[in-house]
Amino acid sequence: MSSTAEGTELRLVSSIRYKFASVSGDEKKLSDALRSQLIPLLDKAGSQHKAVRDAAFQAFISVNNFIKPAGVVLPVAALVDQYKKTNSPMVKQLDLSLIKQGVLRLDLSARRELLPVVLQGIAKETSPASAAGFFNIFLRLLVEFRLPGRGSSEDRLLRERAGLSNPEDASYIAQWLGKLFLLRQDLALAPDEKLDEMLRVSPSGLSRDDVTFLRNNSPQTWNPLGQNSLSLPECKVKGIGFLASGAFTDSERYIPAICASGSTDSRITSVADDILKRSNVDLESESVVRSLYDAHKKFPAAQRIQILRSLSKSTMACGFKNEVVEAVKQDFDLASGENASVLGLEALRLNKALLAFLGWIARNGSTSAASDMGSALVLILKDYILRQGWPEPTPRGTQSQIQDEQRLRANAYETIGILARGSHFEHKSKDSLLKWLFDSLVSDPTLDIVVYIESALSSMMGLFKPTTSAESRDLEILLLEYMTLPERQGRRTARHVAARFANNCLPYSNIQARWINILALVGGSSERRDVLEEGQRGLDPWWATKLHPDDALVLPDWTKMAEMFFDVKYEEDENRMAVDQTSKYTLFPNNRLRAFPIAVRFVKQILFLTALNENKFEVDWESQLERDVQNSLTTRESIREYFSNASKPSLLVILNAAFDGLRDHPDIGAEECISCLAEILSFAPTEAVISPLSARTQELLPLIKSNNQKVRQLASKVFGILAPWNSQSAAIVSQLRHFVESCREPSASQSAEYQGSLTSLGAYLSRAVYYGKVKPQDVSDHAQFVFESVTSTLQKGSTDIKAAALDSISQLWTANIHFPQNDDLTKTIDSLAKLAASGNEKAISAMGRLAIPSLADTSDSEAEPIVKILDKLYELSEIKRTEVHFATGEAIACAIARWDSEAVQLSLDVEPSGSGKSDIVEALGKRPSRVDATINKLIEDCKTTKPSLLKASGIWLFCIIQYCSNLSEIQSRLRECQVAFMRLLTARDELVQETASRGLALVYEKGDQSLKGDLVKDLVASFTGSKAQLKVDEDTELFDAGALPTGEGKSITSYKDIISLANEVGDQSLIYKFMALATNAATWTARSAFGRFGLSNILSDAELDPKIYPKLYRYRFDPNSNVRRSMDDIWKAVVKDQTVVIDTHFDAIMNDLLKSILDGKEWRVREASCAAIAELIYGQPFTKYEKYYTDIWRVTLRVLDDQKGSVRAAALKLCMGLSKTLVTQLQENNSSASAGAMIAKVLPFLLSDKGIENSVKEVKYMAISTVLDVVKNGGDALKPFIPTIITHFLGLLSTVEPEAVNYYYQRVSEEDREGLDKLRSNAATQSPLFEGIVNCLRFVDEGVMKELAPQLVSSIKSAIGMQTKVGCAEVLSTLALRHGILLPPYTAMFLKAMETQILDRNHETNKAYARSSAYLLRSAAPDTRDRFTSKLLDLYFGADDDTRRQKVADAVLAIAKVSPDVFTDLEFRLLPFAYFGKHDTDEYVSEEFEAVWNQHAGGSHSVKRFIDEITRLVSNGLTTSKWALQHGAALTIASMITALSSTVGKDGQFAEADLQRIWPVLDKALSLKTFKGKEKLVTAYPLFVLHGKKLWSTDPVLAAQLKKIAIREAKRNNEEYRPYAFEALAEFAKAREDLDMYAEVVGLVEEYLKPDNEAHKVTELERKTADAALKVALTAYNRQKMRTTPVAVLNDVVSTAEGAKQAISLAKDTWFSSAAELMNQALASEAPPESTGGGVATRWFRLLVADENDAVLENQRSSRAKALDAFVKAWKKGVFGPVSEQGLLREEMEQKLKSMVEAERSIDVQKLLSQVIRQFVA
Repeated sequence: MSSTAEGTELRLVSSIRYKFASVSGDEKKLSDALRSQLIPLLDKAGSQHKAVRDAAFQAFISVNNFIKPAGVVLPVAALVDQYKKTNSPMVKQLDLSLIKQGVLRLDLSARRELLPVVLQGIAKETSPASAAGFFNIFLRLLVEFRLPGRGSSEDRLLRERAGLSNPEDASYIAQWLGKLFLLRQDLALAPDEKLDEMLRVSPSGLSRDDVTFLRNNSPQTWNPLGQNSLSLPECKVKGIGFLASGAFTDSERYIPAICASGSTDSRITSVADDILKRSNVDLESESVVRSLYDAHKKFPAAQRIQILRSLSKSTMACGFKNEVVEAVKQDFDLASGENASVLGLEALRLNKALLAFLGWIARNGSTSAASDMGSALVLILKDYILRQGWPEPTPRGTQSQIQDEQRLRANAYETIGILARGSHFEHKSKDSLLKWLFDSLVSDPTLDIVVYIESALSSMMGLFKPTTSAESRDLEILLLEYMTLPERQGRRTARHVAARFANNCLPYSNIQARWINILALVGGSSERRDVLEEGQRGLDPWWATKLHPDDALVLPDWTKMAEMFFDVKYEEDENRMAVDQTSKYTLFPNNRLRAFPIAVRFVKQILFLTALNENKFEVDWESQLERDVQNSLTTRESIREYFSNASKPSLLVILNAAFDGLRDHPDIGAEECISCLAEILSFAPTEAVISPLSARTQELLPLIKSNNQKVRQLASKVFGILAPWNSQSAAIVSQLRHFVESCREPSASQSAEYQGSLTSLGAYLSRAVYYGKVKPQDVSDHAQFVFESVTSTLQKGSTDIKAAALDSISQLWTANIHFPQNDDLTKTIDSLAKLAASGNEKAISAMGRLAIPSLADTSDSEAEPIVKILDKLYELSEIKRTEVHFATGEAIACAIARWDSEAVQLSLDVEPSGSGKSDIVEALGKRPSRVDATINKLIEDCKTTKPSLLKASGIWLFCIIQYCSNLSEIQSRLRECQVAFMRLLTARDELVQETASRGLALVYEKGDQSLKGDLVKDLVASFTGSKAQLKVDEDTELFDAGALPTGEGKSITSYKDIISLANEVGDQSLIYKFMALATNAATWTARSAFGRFGLSNILSDAELDPKIYPKLYRYRFDPNSNVRRSMDDIWKAVVKDQTVVIDTHFDAIMNDLLKSILDGKEWRVREASCAAIAELIYGQPFTKYEKYYTDIWRVTLRVLDDQKGSVRAAALKLCMGLSKTLVTQLQENNSSASAGAMIAKVLPFLLSDKGIENSVKEVKYMAISTVLDVVKNGGDALKPFIPTIITHFLGLLSTVEPEAVNYYYQRVSEEDREGLDKLRSNAATQSPLFEGIVNCLRFVDEGVMKELAPQLVSSIKSAIGMQTKVGCAEVLSTLALRHGILLPPYTAMFLKAMETQILDRNHETNKAYARSSAYLLRSAAPDTRDRFTSKLLDLYFGADDDTRRQKVADAVLAIAKVSPDVFTDLEFRLLPFAYFGKHDTDEYVSEEFEAVWNQHAGGSHSVKRFIDEITRLVSNGLTTSKWALQHGAALTIASMITALSSTVGKDGQFAEADLQRIWPVLDKALSLKTFKGKEKLVTAYPLFVLHGKKLWSTDPVLAAQLKKIAIREAKRNNEEYRPYAFEALAEFAKAREDLDMYAEVVGLVEEYLKPDNEAHKVTELERKTADAALKVALTAYNRQKMRTTPVAVLNDVVSTAEGAKQAISLAKDTWFSSAAELMNQALASEAPPESTGGGVATRWFRLLVADENDAVLENQRSSRAKALDAFVKAWKKGVFGPVSEQGLLREEMEQKLKSMVEAERSIDVQKLLSQVIRQFVA
């Protein structure tokens, strides 16, 4: 059975083989036979019988021979099918061999249909060799495969149609396409033996097996010169297109696209970048991230850059700790250091991507991941910086590369900081890194990098939170080191950063940190501002709460601080100071003396804050502390109590330090030291502190004399506190008294000491009495002396001395010392009253103190002294200065309450004891009757209409309550005071309002619950009332001065003025109108006043009706600043939690505001409502006000054109607020439904005539700005509006330009306009508007493009402004660059529009359109490209002027530069066109086309390639009626002939076919009339004749015509053209050896050989013509005749030359050089000597040496020597006959040559002549 089957199979094989053999001679029949029989034959190659397999293989060999003719078509599809189905390796091998051959023979459609068959199941191939072969076949088919437009319906079905429905097949192809992108050309062509070495030296990301696979086991696969080889670049381009299609999913093509992104071919990278940009691969997938890290290990630098960019978008990537560290280390090793393999720009790009990735890791990595790997990454980055050179980088490369390296270095420093912030370091490593960064900061030479080092240090602050004393100590030492680092040790200091570290990393209680802050302030005005600010912050406890918000503030221990700062333990002898050190304290050497007062002040402040147990601070804590210490009895008592229990030695350390500072360096910090003494001693315990310190009282005497008033006053105060306890006080007081006594009238130099001495006496006497050391009567002598001195001073002293005197006497009167009697009292009161009337506050205060002594209540006269004093004080109401009234109020309080008044108690700075306490402080109390009388008077005066008295009374009443509220007499009258203050609320004077408001708050604070309730009711009634009652009399001030001017320099202010005006006019209704106006003003004034200055505190405790909230909320935005300020204070007071209240009453507030906008009759209501709505919705979620959104826009639009300008402005602001809200919503979630709804509502409005097309500039710009923000954040929700936005913005580009630019543009020259246009164009494309357009284009997809394209074309056609046109062009360019895949369906339409737009008259516009056209051509179909470029040629040849040709030139140049690949594809048309255009007569056109030609050709050989095309263009140009084109065509043909001449060489010949093409156009060009430039054409004509012998040598008619043309051109009458025509004629004669036309041409030029240089001066043109004519005469001889009978030729020429002596004299250079050439030609002749040549030789010699002295120039004499040399050589050779027969000539020549040598002055010429002589005698 088996044998039967075997025989059957053998017969079948034999039969098939026979059939193939029988039809092998007929390709068609053989193809048909193969289609039916080949598969069964090959199937037998897998038979189980060996004989059958052998027979089948033999048959296969025969078939292989039969199918060698290219016309034989193989059944490739069937072979592929058999290959995939069979299991036989032999069959597979045979199939694959035939498939490779058959694929190349299939037609295009068959190859395209074969691709799905090949791809289906391709992943199942197991044999590497077979798989490589099949992949190779796939690439061959792919090159021919037509890919549909991306995103089209065909594209979506491509996966199925291409046979990739199986994901395994798609992944397989995508994977190998990715590897194909990694294959370099050198690897593709490398021999097998060198492959491993190349992969090692220059890794490509491929293994040897990968390269072998891609090469299909043969380097010839990709050999460009090999038969049937593949083009690697084209396969890659097609491969990336296939990869970008719908055949692959994003995940399948992601890694391959990264492989492609590193290509050097822009055609590949542009598509790859687009794939990656559009990819929706989940970068948070662990598998994706792992695949990226795996790829990163293998791929080259270019691909690694893209991988790092992708990983920089994935938070998941931050969790791969080991992979991150390994990747970073590998890449830094790859691109930096000595063994770097990636250099230059690519290394910079890799490092940049790497640093960006590290920045991403630092910012987005989880805390644990960053902590684990951060330290390793920081060390790698540190190593990277060290490799660059540290601390100074080592410059490498160009300046640009150095700058890039610097930017990367800066980025590395910054990244170190970010990474370190979240990393875990060992303590020592952390300190080491910090020190290294500090060293970098002080040593790096580049200022730009220093900023980033500081940033790194700032980022690291979070790392340093010391938890142990050792860690704190290490950080303190390091910071102090850099805080005190001498400037010479680095390029800059690190003081600012050190201070910041101290503030941020060490607690406020750390004394070393505070010392660092003090050091930061030492520099003073010379220190950097940031250092000073940081030092101030460090010492500020309020800043400490902000810097350490999570920690409870702990103040530094003032005792330890005093001990550290004022340490003297290193001083061996306290009385011995170092010679070079001023201060005795160790921490304050001379260079730090400025720190001493700062330290003293800071310790003092901390002492007081500790005493008050402060732990909450406001920003103005310092001034608040100072106010509390001066004005609060409670505060003062707390401080005094703390001091009594505080460490007395520590207090003495501070006080002694202050004394030492005053003693050792009084010029530095005296104020701070004396202030410290004065403030601490005011509360210090007497026995424990003041008494011991009194021993240093003597040291105060120099300060009492100080010229600094503050120092002097404080020194007097300290003296008063200390001196009573000093044992030498009597002597010191006597000394002071003696000086005052001796200077009754002190001079200017004595003034300061006099003031200090007088004040010190008063201070001493008063404190001594308070201490109980003495009684008032005991010091009567001293008191009388002081009184007399003061009295004398008040009469004639200076202002300063008077002030000191008043201070001194006031202290005595306060202590009940020396009350003047009788006349002295009267004089004293009068003197003080006189000074008080002038506004002297010291005098006013002294009057109040004068009323304190007990004797002020008794008098022998009718009135008591106290009454007189109070009357004088009341008389001060007319004074306008507010400060005076407050001083008066304080004086009144002192007078009526004495020591029961807080004003007097606050002035006490010692602790009274003994008689001082019992006889003064306790005994001199209030005067009840005077208190009642004063209150009655002031309440009554508050009802007056007199403005000055009203103001004064209100302030005085306020002062009485402020200083005497503890008195029962005041408490009982509080309700009356409240009524008085309520009345004052309606006063026009704002200060009166303020006083009343503060008074009410004070009354509320001091009153009982009943009083508080009544006050709240009165306030609310005032708020809710619609009108204020206005009671007036004649003097009531109703309007501010100047508010209602009468036109006569006066204005209406009072009720009396209104009546007078009404009577004058005769219209009594004016009274009512003015009163209504005044009433309205009073209403708003009341509302503005009652909420301010403390009244809000009252309302904060009251229960309010919720209905008040909408009204109150709106009033907060009232246009009246007073009302607005008042309402805001009330709102803050009554609303404890604003968020809760607004949330609760949101609907009520919104409804009230919406109603008020439309129903508000007053403009102020509408304006306030707009502002209130804007504030109300700000920050609220959209859902909160979504139901009001439409209504808000509706009412806002209604008032947007309100008649009141401020209302319109408020409405506009509301619009902007709404827009900003929209932008915020988009930023949070631009894909949400609410975002889409908001966009749908707002964009139509903004794009309407009420928005960006509004005539009001402000509205327009607001709308534009909003749309820009929406565009920036809109995302996909923006897509429906993109076409509208783009077209609107394009139109706006021209309208937003400032009018000044247009004005200037119309008035400048055309040349200036071009420069201005360039600036305007740049401004347009770099403007925010165009940025918005670009942002819109980011979201363009197929759907958007379908709507955008026609609208864009319409905008292009209708555009008027230059900026709009440029913008349209840039939009097209952007679309072409970013969305090239979407463009093909619309490219033809766009390019059709461009055909007219590139001709725009504006230069910048047409260039922009030309550029965009070039971009569009990249994605255009071949027929569209042909049509567009053909149109360019038509436009050029149809141009009526130069301008249009310039536009076409711009378009062609743009294609050449922007789309060089397109230009290359179209070079058969564009390159010849460029060659033609570069010879245009217009200079601009010529330059543009010249640039095109140079870029894409540049050589003569390119001309040779395009002879046909160029001659066709020349022919077109010559046939037009336009002179410019005709002339350009003529110049082109001339240039082409010259170029071809250079390619064929001197003796070469043009191809006959080329000659046939060139001659007709050349003939036509030469026939043109002469024009500028035709000389180039006539110059090229002899070259054509020279190289065109094939054309004319066999055509006598043409040969004759050529001669005729040469003669014709020489005869033309154009004088400028004639010299060139003569020269061409000479060259023509030289080229035509078949013609002897010497006599003819000489006859033609003869008249120009004899110019009349005697009749007139020869012009340059005549000289040039003579030169050319002489050249004709000397070179137009027949060369063939010269070779046979040279003497005859020489005779003819010399005969002509002898008659052309005038020409020779004008053209000596031509004469000598041509003569030399002529002699050389004769020398080369092989003709026998002629005996008749002697005479000719003589004539030549004499002609050459004639006019010897006329050859002035050295080069002429040199040329003559060379000509003589050639002549002598020819003569010696016997050209002129036997030399022996010319003896006379010989003698003549010898003599002449010798004389010429002797006469010659040039050494070089002498050498030439000597050479001639040597030649002669040889």
